[in-house]
Amino acid sequence: MNVRTLGLFTMLFAPAMLIDGYRHGMQRTLNGENDLTGDLLTLSFAVGWWCAVLGLKRLQATGTGRLGRIIVTVPLVTIAFAVLQEILDMLQFNMQHPLYVMSDLAWPLSMLLTFVVSVAVLFARVLPMPHRLAPLVCGISLPVGIGYMVFARLEDMPLAEFGWHTAIGWFLLGLALVTADSRQGRARVLAPA
Repeated sequence: MNVRTLGLFTMLFAPAMLIDGYRHGMQRTLNGENDLTGDLLTLSFAVGWWCAVLGLKRLQATGTGRLGRIIVTVPLVTIAFAVLQEILDMLQFNMQHPLYVMSDLAWPLSMLLTFVVSVAVLFARVLPMPHRLAPLVCGISLPVGIGYMVFARLEDMPLAEFGWHTAIGWFLLGLALVTADSRQGRARVLAPA
C-alpha cells in the first residue's frame, strides 16, 4: 500500500471517534459498554491512525537515522495493541486479563508516542513545513485535552473537544500524507536517472 492510500484511509477514518461520541451524546462510554457499531468506529479510527504512522515511516519523516526509525516504529506496535483492544471488546473478552489490560493501556501510550513522533517529524525537516505541522496537531491532542481538563477542573476528558481535535488533526495528517506522497512522486520523476 502506498503512502497516498495510507493517507486516504487516515482521512476516511479520522472522524470515527467523533461520530461515536455524538452517538452517545458526548457522554463517556467505559470499556465494554460500547455496542458493536461503537467498537467498529473506534477500531476504524485506530486503523486510520496506524495507517498514518506507517505513512510517516514510509516517507522517512522522522529521519533516516536509527533513532528516527525507532521513534516511528514503536507506535506501530502500540497502536496495533489499541486495535486489539477494540477486537477484544467486540468478543466481550475478560477485561481483567493481562492481554486486555495491556491493550487498553496502549491507547494513552500511543497518544503520547504520537506526540514524540510529531516532534521528531518537526525536527527531522524531511517534509516541507506545512506537512511537518500536521503530525503535531495530532500529537498534541492528548496533552491539550488533559490541560483543558485540569484548567477547567473537569473530572474527565472533554469528549466533544477531543473528538473534534482528533477528527480534524488526523484528517489533516492524512491530507499531508496524500500531498507529500504526490510531491515525492513528482520529485522522483523530475530527478535524473
